[in-house]
Amino acid sequence: MRSVRTVVRTLIAVFLALAGPLLAAPAVQAFGQEVHQQSFRTEAAASHRLTISIDRVSPNFATPTSTVKVSGTLTNHTGSAITGLVVQLLTSSQYMRYRSEMDGFTSGSTTLFLVPAGVPDTLPATLASGATVRWTVSFRPALAAYQFFGVYPLEVQATSSVSAAAATDKTFLPFWPATGRPQPLNIGWVWPLIDQPQQGACWQTLATNSLAGRLGPRGRLGTLLATGGEWTLQDHLTWAVDPALLSDATVMTKKYYVGGSAACTDRVPELPSTAASKWLSELGADTANSEMFATPYADADVSALTHAGLDQNLRAAYHVGKSVAGKILPGTFGTNGAGTGDGGTAWLADGTADASVLTSLARDGGIRTAVLASGALPSTAGPYDNALGRTTTGIGTSMGVLMADSQLTSIIGSAPAGSSAAAQFRAVQDYLAETAMILAEAPSLTRSVVVAPPRHWNPPAAEATKLLALTFKAPWLRKVGLSSLAAAASHLKSHGSPPGHRVSKAELGEDYLNQVRAVNENLALFKDLLYQPSQSLLQTYDAAVAATTSVAWRGAGSVRGSLALTQLGDYLTNSLKQVKIITGKKLLLAGTSGETPVSVQNLLSWAVQVRVVATLPAGSQLSVGKLELMTVPPGTTPTVRMSVQSTAIQTTTMQLQLVTKNGSPLPWTALSLSVQVTRYGRALLVLIAAALGVLVLASVARWIRRSQADGKADGRSGGTG
Repeated sequence: MRSVRTVVRTLIAVFLALAGPLLAAPAVQAFGQEVHQQSFRTEAAASHRLTISIDRVSPNFATPTSTVKVSGTLTNHTGSAITGLVVQLLTSSQYMRYRSEMDGFTSGSTTLFLVPAGVPDTLPATLASGATVRWTVSFRPALAAYQFFGVYPLEVQATSSVSAAAATDKTFLPFWPATGRPQPLNIGWVWPLIDQPQQGACWQTLATNSLAGRLGPRGRLGTLLATGGEWTLQDHLTWAVDPALLSDATVMTKKYYVGGSAACTDRVPELPSTAASKWLSELGADTANSEMFATPYADADVSALTHAGLDQNLRAAYHVGKSVAGKILPGTFGTNGAGTGDGGTAWLADGTADASVLTSLARDGGIRTAVLASGALPSTAGPYDNALGRTTTGIGTSMGVLMADSQLTSIIGSAPAGSSAAAQFRAVQDYLAETAMILAEAPSLTRSVVVAPPRHWNPPAAEATKLLALTFKAPWLRKVGLSSLAAAASHLKSHGSPPGHRVSKAELGEDYLNQVRAVNENLALFKDLLYQPSQSLLQTYDAAVAATTSVAWRGAGSVRGSLALTQLGDYLTNSLKQVKIITGKKLLLAGTSGETPVSVQNLLSWAVQVRVVATLPAGSQLSVGKLELMTVPPGTTPTVRMSVQSTAIQTTTMQLQLVTKNGSPLPWTALSLSVQVTRYGRALLVLIAAALGVLVLASVARWIRRSQADGKADGRSGGTG
């Protein structure tokens, strides 16, 4: 009897489709209500004991001449065998009117009037508990009275003639008619190549070796590059690339190290990575004629840095990012970051930005277009979604806004690598149906949509390929690069303003950014200490700091971020302490003045420039000669002589310390020198002078006496002769 009822239902559906929707409306409504109520009852009775999943619709969108095959799996979780299973497909001649109606159909909150379509699939006599079987149902959309462009609902029901077990699954089918076709919808894709930054301050060293697997052909970044490279020209992809990823991959092309301490010791050596070399080579080749923009170095958290007032970090991240991207991809960005790659586009994490963030982007990053999420600005199409907008920044410049569709972002990120075939199918089919629905809501309006996957998107290769292939094939989509959409946005009038102040809970926190401030101070002191450092050396440290401010350290990544920040702070502290003063603890000054030797030891690999300064206690009668700046080569300990004068006999303790060329003190170099003034030297000179005087007087007296004695003797001698 159930099979007879099924055949009757099918015949009624065909009759209603051929008779026309208007004539059949009352009958369709009544029958649809009955079917929907039955579907609801069977779902409730199933209680997840029988599971049916759709994992394929072929073709993914229908035309008037199509025969559509819907297939999937049915799994028995009831604990006992089930017989008499039949899978029936249901649809409607009425297309969906709004995107919200699609959501309601999926969740079951919207009532639709569905009728059977195609011939049911009667499954094998018995399905054992725990077993899975495939099913297929075919139907012709023309017989189901599909007439107009739009998105139509599909539902499959599995029921048993001898059991209460039942299950349902739902999906959508876009329909492209022979006539009455709307103008295509402009669609632009952001294709992300972003990862966790790996480099700190140690040369040729990565924090972990996780990137090696991700760059391989089966890794996340290998999959994104291979799939994007295959479809980049057909779909006009716009690549979003983190320069830190380029730098990390470049490090791996030579012998490199992993892990280690803040002193760059205990590192594990690694051989050059073939995967990294191949990935970089393919990136340059695959994207040679594609649009691309670079994030700030390490995908720095622009919003968090702005809200914390760390504008110098944002400027440094953009400067380093442009330089690195230009050197590694000179054909795209130019060696100075001024090539054909777009340096004027920013993609904000979470798609959120307030007025201060947009102002910082314009002032510190030279940004002209911001990619945000849906609803960042009021839609220029009224109640309908449109990606294009324009606003004015706090410095008076115009900024285009491209609003990536948040629902599409969620859909395509819903089935990461390792997901089931059914989950991957849902992501692909829902994406396709959503794009059709956006156009079908208001087909007479000229609108655009931007698709931006999750930042660290990890799709299965098959899913990523399918998404891009369907983007290319869908006749209602006109594929454009983000530069075209940005140009169109630049011609709009400023329409609405971003929120005056919006801080996402996901941003890097205040305590974390206070640690960044401390590292900033140490780095500024270290730069001031170095003598004529190269730009590449300074850039290395700026990059290391930028790597600690990455969006990757939000949420679950905070532990890795804190570790990188602590290690960089320790590295700078240890490096600064490699420059120190060497001198005695006590100076004995026998006279009013004297000199003492002071040595400066530099254990760094770079020359430093410092000055020795002495600080005397208030009221001291001791004075010290000023020493000039010393340039201390790496690995040396030169000595200077410091003059000391005193006007009193006393013991004075003075403080010696090194300062940088700009006068910044190096606190750890401070030491005490006790100066004792005895003036024993002057007293000794007086005694010597007195002794010499006595000696001279004694000598003169002896000489006089001798002269007188000689005169008397001569007189006596003359008188006798």
